[in-house]
Amino acid sequence: MPHKAVIVVSDALPTGLKANVAAVLSMAFGKAHPDLVGPDVTCADGETFAGIVAIPLPILCAPAEALRDLDAAAEALPYRAAYTDAALKTRSYDDYARLLAAAPRDAQPVHGLLFYGPRKAIDRIAGRLPLLR
Repeated sequence: MPHKAVIVVSDALPTGLKANVAAVLSMAFGKAHPDLVGPDVTCADGETFAGIVAIPLPILCAPAEALRDLDAAAEALPYRAAYTDAALKTRSYDDYARLLAAAPRDAQPVHGLLFYGPRKAIDRIAGRLPLLR
């Protein structure tokens, strides 16, 4: 597999927020890359299961202060997404959009990232990070 995807969440977040960050980033990734979501599958009794991502998508942890550097290192990748402080502080998409529009990317506090690109590039950026536990 020439490409790889990873999610990196801040180790400073409580477990529930880590899961939420990973879920939100996964949805954004699925929207951007629907070709990576497999078709629906039917089991032996006829029940249908929705298609899931057809590639591994590990969830890794990093210190909160390292996320900014990881994001910068991933700037040249074909796809990167960030879960920022704006997502944590707002309850509507309009408010979220307003907060993001108020400051450049490098001024947005980051709580999670999703990277997708060449395997070697992803491994250079996130290869030493531990799995979320």
